[in-house]
Amino acid sequence: MNFQSLTPQDATGLLSLIGLVLIFIGVLFLIRRTQLKRLEQTQVSPSMAARPFPQTASYSVAFKAEELNERQVALWQAFKEWQADYLLRGLDGNTEFVRGQTHKRGLRYQLTSTSLAEGLALFIQVQMAQDGDDSRGRFERLLADLLAHPAQDHPALSSWLSMPDLPSSPRLEPDLHAEAWILCALLTARQQWGEMQRFNLDQILQERSQALLDILKQDPEDQELVFSPLLFHSIAQQTSNTAWRSLIEQDWQALIPLLRKGEGLPGRLEALSLLQIGLDGLLLPDNGYADRSDLAFSRVSRALSYLEPLEGEVETGFSRLASFSCCIPLALLGEPREEMDQLWLRLSQAQPAKQDALGASLRLIAMMIFSGTFWLE
Repeated sequence: MNFQSLTPQDATGLLSLIGLVLIFIGVLFLIRRTQLKRLEQTQVSPSMAARPFPQTASYSVAFKAEELNERQVALWQAFKEWQADYLLRGLDGNTEFVRGQTHKRGLRYQLTSTSLAEGLALFIQVQMAQDGDDSRGRFERLLADLLAHPAQDHPALSSWLSMPDLPSSPRLEPDLHAEAWILCALLTARQQWGEMQRFNLDQILQERSQALLDILKQDPEDQELVFSPLLFHSIAQQTSNTAWRSLIEQDWQALIPLLRKGEGLPGRLEALSLLQIGLDGLLLPDNGYADRSDLAFSRVSRALSYLEPLEGEVETGFSRLASFSCCIPLALLGEPREEMDQLWLRLSQAQPAKQDALGASLRLIAMMIFSGTFWLE
């Protein structure tokens, strides 16, 4: 080419072509750098677990060793499926969230997540951790997402609903049931791994427990019922704050009318309370459980006598599978052996709906209890 014969138009075209090539090279460089960054973020950060799965639970239910082994295999498979189906990495690569409902807004689909599902996910990661896996890393990514979505008027707690794929998610009120599970997950994480790489667990525990306690100590008529004897007992033991114990009796008195009149599978509030009563009876039999067992047993018996399919909802956002799973701990304390086998069969064969992360998570916890691996110091 004779550059001296180039016209101004030819020179402009050549420069434009060179510019496009440079832009293309720059885009390829940025794509490659992003790929390498994400690859680095997905690398497993191995950690040692103080109580690696499958750990031996402290409660005793008359199961044979062969049964427990088979159930632990089924539990592990369900856990891997739960991770694949419901856990998603955040856009920044440093967070992870539990996929909840999907709503179509205009031309796009909007993902949501709830603090209760994520609190249960934190707890599940601690329970299912093994030596040398990425459970602690996943725990920290889930925790990072919760911390990134503070509650309205209570920044130390989490918004009950978040939209993780939006640059700015709305700040809503906290879910007090979720906060109790989050605190319990933090306490067990400290026992499992000691320290976090990214977070100061002691500081987070202190701030969240105080914020939750401040809300629960307000006028009971203005507060959501949160009957959590097992979780509050654990928090009281490890934070040396006796105020938690008085809350247990206060909420128990408010729960009694619901347990007396309820029929069929219980709704969200009743079911989460029955889950707590059952866990309390299994792990802390001397924690006053006898004072409330007869009424709770009667309610669970009425719930499980209805053999509705586990598909569908008990109430908006709370599935029959979630409700059924909440009844399992108490049922193990009161049902005859043959009934236990039927409960395990229904539970293990249940297929959680694609958008029922809460039901799938509660099912996993119920399967842990059936498999003799559920622990809480």
